[in-house]
Amino acid sequence: MRLYQAEWCPFSHRVRAKLTELGIDYEIVNVSASGKRRAELEGVAGTKAIPVLVDGDRIITDSGEAISYLEHCYETDPEELELHRRELSPTVYGTLPFGLKEATERLREALQEAGIEVLEELDLSSYTQNERLYKVLIAVDSEFMRLASEATPGAAALALLEIAVYEEDGLTRVDAIEPEKGVGQIRDPEVNDRGLKLRKRFIQTIKALQRSNVEA
Repeated sequence: MRLYQAEWCPFSHRVRAKLTELGIDYEIVNVSASGKRRAELEGVAGTKAIPVLVDGDRIITDSGEAISYLEHCYETDPEELELHRRELSPTVYGTLPFGLKEATERLREALQEAGIEVLEELDLSSYTQNERLYKVLIAVDSEFMRLASEATPGAAALALLEIAVYEEDGLTRVDAIEPEKGVGQIRDPEVNDRGLKLRKRFIQTIKALQRSNVEA
């Protein structure tokens, strides 16, 4: 089995993590950051995009499809599989010790204090299964957006933060796509670094909200 990938690519990381989790022996082929120097990859897969997983005659050019393929072909315990799906999900997630309405209000305030501006709040409850309470905050970090727009103007919208706040199993959960993975297609080191810093800031914000209830 062979994986065409790059260390800086978050989608490649997801496939590597799944291969490691399942204990599968595989060969890594690191590709250039420049699309002009990916002739071998294009010859194998008909694409210059990464990651590409090659297993015998099977060639998979989508990270999500590759992970599903590996899970199907190399069985794992169902409970462990669900846990790893959570861990490998490209999201930052946590739970808040408040009802959904209070959690959303507190999160908005905390994000503002952390320098992350909430632009809009969407109520998607009517579109979800069983119409459970489900809010989405659209937020932005001005520096992250500036860097993304300078790197690739047409893809700057990838730098928007989409934060889901919803109820599940009696808990209020918060999920957000990890910023550096959201802008992974821009492939700019400076944008990626800012995304990593933004993810840490977001995690700190969630943890601070979790602690606030304990300290109150």
